[in-house]
Order: sequence, then structure tokens, then C-alpha cells
Amino acid sequence: MTNRLILDTDGGVDDAQALMMLVAGGRAPDAITTTFGNVGRAQATRNILDTLSVLNHGIPVHEGASRPLVQPVIDAAAIHGADGLGGAPRPAAAAAPASADAVEFLRACLAEAAAQGQAVDILAIGPLTNIALVLRADPACAAGIGQLTIMGGTVNGRGNVTPAAEFNIYADPEAAEIVFSAGLDIVLVPWETCAAHFVDGPAVDDLFAGMDETDVSRFARALADHARRVTAGYGHGDIFRFVDPLAAAVVIDPAIATEMLPAAVSVALAPGLTRGMTVVDPSGRLGPKTVRVLIKADLSQVAGLFGRSLR
Repeated sequence: MTNRLILDTDGGVDDAQALMMLVAGGRAPDAITTTFGNVGRAQATRNILDTLSVLNHGIPVHEGASRPLVQPVIDAAAIHGADGLGGAPRPAAAAAPASADAVEFLRACLAEAAAQGQAVDILAIGPLTNIALVLRADPACAAGIGQLTIMGGTVNGRGNVTPAAEFNIYADPEAAEIVFSAGLDIVLVPWETCAAHFVDGPAVDDLFAGMDETDVSRFARALADHARRVTAGYGHGDIFRFVDPLAAAVVIDPAIATEMLPAAVSVALAPGLTRGMTVVDPSGRLGPKTVRVLIKADLSQVAGLFGRSLR
């Protein structure tokens, strides 16, 4: 039996795409928790609620952390746009959040799962603050987590926000270290793997060719076009990278992963050039190799799942 799934997200362009893929791929989350990250917490929550409204899909959304554990807040508005969704068309109205305390929701949900000998899977595609706050407040909740899939970090130290660090981890390194040191069953989808899994712009155009104009297709097209413009603006040409959607694809169909690297992972916390870097250790000298790092995935299968989410 498939475990229940919670999506933890910071509500950016690729977060919305990942949510659309989960719904279309038959792995719709049972609940969603939001956090600061790509944009502020309130905007991230609104973006997820608006995405659900476009999909005409009701999932309870719980508003979570507004800031990191230690450091000042950063955002990625330069990548995702001031509204976090690249200016994609929004519905006239959307539902309200189910609660304003995602951490308590997660704590209660995971504690119940642990008490009943069950497990809840989590897909985390933003900073890991919500999960870290739960583990810090009630470490026994770790027993209620099944597989934790994280989009974040680097495998070879090639960051996207600093030379060494990826955004989701760099946004709250202390939270990430709490999560990685908790002994959880983690699948890590690192930045370099995401950057290496892409299709070209004409292939994206082909996915939309002949498609009926609907609220969903217009929304999806706007998200994809924004992502392509951003990548081209950084000098990488007209391509579409699977970032959060790659993590979603692995959750929908684990067989999409064709190469995994078992490793121990720790996070550099000291100030300086390496702060927020994920140190990936296949030797196990950092500790038990509880993390499986995604190295390669079946690109055609990922693209197929993405294509089915556009209509």
C-alpha cells in the first residue's frame, strides 16, 4: 500500500509544476505545508492555493515557517518573479489555508503515524525549516516519516546560489543539518542532477502543440515559458530543466531513478564560501549511508509525466 504523502513547498514556478505532476500522476498529496523560500511564506501559500484552484483540486494547505532558524531570510524572486509564479494567470478566487501552523500539523500527523506503526512520505522542495522544527520539538516524530524525498543540495559542490551551495539548503543550513542527521530514509535530488536532466525548447512546444486552451494549459504554458526565459537569460540556451518536477517524478514512479548513490550527507554551517554546502560521503565516514542520491533518471519517462500534467 502506498504511504500517505505530504508536500512541503516554497511555492515557486517549479513547485507549482511539481504539484501539477503529482496530481496528474496519481500521487496527489494528502496535505501540503508551505514555507518561506522562493518567495515569502504568505506568497508561497497563495501560490499553492492558486495552483490548486487552477487544477480544481482540493488539498488542505497549512502555512508554515516564515524565516530560517538562525540566519536572515533570502529569496529567489530574481528567478521566480516577484509573485513567485512568473506572472502566470491566476484564478479570480482561491481557498483559504486550512491552518496557519504547519509545524503543529506535521507534528501531530507524524506522531499519530508513529504511534500506529504507519509511515507518511514527505516530498520537500523548499527549505527544510518546517521539518527541522518538528524534529527539534519532538524527535520521536521521525518514526512516522517513511521516505523523505528532498530536492536540494549538491553532490559535487556545484551550487546555484553560491559556488558551493544550492538554494534550498543555503536558505536554512541549520534546518537541513537537523534533517540530514536524523537518520531518516532520504532520497536526495541534487541541483547538478536536475541541471543535467532537461529537454530543449522545441520539445516543450511540441508538448503543448494541438492542446485545447484551458485554464490548466494556459497556466502550465506560462510557467514553462518563464522557466525557459530564465535559463536562457543565464546563458544556457532555450532549454527546460526538470528541477522540482524531477523530484516529483521520482515520488510518482521510483523506477524512474536509474542510478542512485548511497551516502552519508552533512551540511557545512560555518560562515564563508562553503556555508550551506552538502558534503556527500559515499564512504560512510560521516555516518550511516541513509541517503540515496539521485544521479541519473529516465529522462523520457520524466518528460512523459510532465507532459501529462499540462492539460
